[in-house]
Amino acid sequence: MADVSVNVYDDFVRRLAAAVRSATLYSPSHPLVQRGVDALASHCAAITQKADAIVIGFIGDEVVVNAQRLPKSAAALVGFARDMREREVEKITFQRGVTRDELRTFVFEVPDRRAATPLATRLQQKGVSRIAIGRLAIEAEEATEGTGIAAARKIYGTAVETAEQLWQQAKAGDKPDPNAARKIIDSLAKLVGGDRTSLLALTALKKYDNYTFTHMVNVSVLAMAQARSLNLDGALLREFGFAALMHDIGKVNTPQEVLNKPDKLTREEFDVMQRHVVDGAHILRRTPEMPALAPVVAFEHHLRQDLSGYPTGIGHRQLNLCTQIVSIADVYDALRSTRVYREGLPSDRIKSIMGKKDDPAFNQRLLRRFINLIGLFPIGTLVRLQTDEVGVVTHEHPTDPFRPQVKLIRDGAGQPFEQAPLVNTWEADGRGDYTWAVVEAVDPEAAGIDPLQYM
Repeated sequence: MADVSVNVYDDFVRRLAAAVRSATLYSPSHPLVQRGVDALASHCAAITQKADAIVIGFIGDEVVVNAQRLPKSAAALVGFARDMREREVEKITFQRGVTRDELRTFVFEVPDRRAATPLATRLQQKGVSRIAIGRLAIEAEEATEGTGIAAARKIYGTAVETAEQLWQQAKAGDKPDPNAARKIIDSLAKLVGGDRTSLLALTALKKYDNYTFTHMVNVSVLAMAQARSLNLDGALLREFGFAALMHDIGKVNTPQEVLNKPDKLTREEFDVMQRHVVDGAHILRRTPEMPALAPVVAFEHHLRQDLSGYPTGIGHRQLNLCTQIVSIADVYDALRSTRVYREGLPSDRIKSIMGKKDDPAFNQRLLRRFINLIGLFPIGTLVRLQTDEVGVVTHEHPTDPFRPQVKLIRDGAGQPFEQAPLVNTWEADGRGDYTWAVVEAVDPEAAGIDPLQYM
């Protein structure tokens, strides 16, 4: 067997990861997909002429090809390894003679998480005989965080602490640590996929000790929740979360008196504020192992669909999907948060502001999906019913944002329930009348209630 350099193997795995990613985003006939498969087939043929087969192994975040460990020089490679590990794929073997059609089938079968049939079986059923999949037995991982609000609190708290560390590193002129960011994105992504209710409830709190760092985490969570609703998962979901987390990092260079000014900014101060998008892109481009999306989103997230906004004078471009998702999450979280110059706004007011007809600020299709995802009264919102009972929203109705599920915690006289009843405000009685209806959101701080303890 002839020797093949580690660089050749590294290039092949990168092309494989890029092809799988393209198949996630585009149709089979898209030129990017076709070119990716063609390049993959060409490289595969060249390598297997020398090495007989290409055996790719995934060991944690490491990638090993034909017993050669690849350097972890890019987040995309690490993300691909993690994505394969999540799918319980331990190794992939490409045998000599593998065809372009087999590679194309493989590339499009890998992203399909909805299929009831295992990946290896699907490949066999579609005539793929020269690509073999090895599955992992589920290994004992790090101590699991579990699910529920207590576990979500712990992960969220760690995420906010890490966000502060990343911010301080950048502020000191150092490069923010991508490995630290990646670790919390992994934890948040697992919660988005498995216990989104608890995580979204945590982001809904209007008062935290430090807006800057909670905003970073909230935008990341909200962006990943949107991406997950679009069926994005695995490495790409994490890349979206990573870019969202770092979207405002350029503000480390913005003076605090501008960031926290309680009055309207002057023209000169607004010019200073606008620089953070360019500063953020520069910081992230200089940081090794930073996902390619991160500087793009940092640069674009204040641009509108018609490219108004800032930065100005950028010519013609198509805004990245991640940018459009992050822009929605960014504005939504900013409007609902209490700042030195404004109280946080209720959901119905926010949605009337963001949902103005023909507003070029947002992709309207994505905005409608986001509103459906969050609901008029998001999970974790403290609400008052028409009976004067007070409760916490625990679930949204899939089609009617005015009628969520509510856990009642105080009766009409303001007394706590011994056992909090759960009511579905969408349920009508025998005459077609509704027993319960939400009339307004209630400020938890003013009411002296922590809604999360009832979830």
